[in-house]
Amino acid sequence: MDNATLSRVNLFGVLRTLETLVQLDDKAAQVIAHADETIQFTSPKGTMRLVIKNGTIKHLEGAGPNTMNLAFPAPIMVNKMFAGTGAPVPVKGIRRIKFLTGPFTDLTNILTEYLMPTPQKLQDPEYRRRNTILTLHIASYALAEIANHDVAGKEAASRMRDGDLQLAVIGGPALIIRIKDHRLRVVEGLSNHPSAKMVFSDLDVAGGVLRGEIPSFEAVGKDQIQLGGFVPILDNFNKLLGLVPHYLG
Repeated sequence: MDNATLSRVNLFGVLRTLETLVQLDDKAAQVIAHADETIQFTSPKGTMRLVIKNGTIKHLEGAGPNTMNLAFPAPIMVNKMFAGTGAPVPVKGIRRIKFLTGPFTDLTNILTEYLMPTPQKLQDPEYRRRNTILTLHIASYALAEIANHDVAGKEAASRMRDGDLQLAVIGGPALIIRIKDHRLRVVEGLSNHPSAKMVFSDLDVAGGVLRGEIPSFEAVGKDQIQLGGFVPILDNFNKLLGLVPHYLG
């Protein structure tokens, strides 16, 4: 694990998952129901913005118009903020800092609650559903950043030809891992022409595999995971999945 890649996993993986959180959880949406802020996170290894308005969030890559600009002189400073041991440098919108320490912090705390399940919490079917959907999204976003920036990740991606890998749950979310010139990005929805696919039979199976409760080979053997398409894409996708816990563990 390196700090530069971890900073991108945090900014382009963890924060991007907030888009989905407010779609799933009314309490989270209510926290920002009256907000109208655009927060820019400026880092040497990647800049992005969160457009937060009327209970919705949009994650945008790159710099642009904003109401608050938080600067991080080095990638490690991004990671320290996420670990709770550091803070950014506000270069714009210092008078709006209360939004960051108030509603925005409340929002990230709700996300953390979903991403740190306990056996007791998982007894609630709705919590379990939301945990699975959020985990699938954050793992996919993190995987793309690892493939594009981590040394071992780039090696795996170098063996993946151009095409779409369809990652989906029957009756649940669908994500496309789009491969172009050995770089990966995540797109919502269904691919018209997937080169490979990994489809879970339902959310309970997807959640069990993602949380490590169900061995993936067992799920494949029971036809609870459908695999198909170009084998090297699937093989190297699994190698990338194996790197994700090093960054999100």
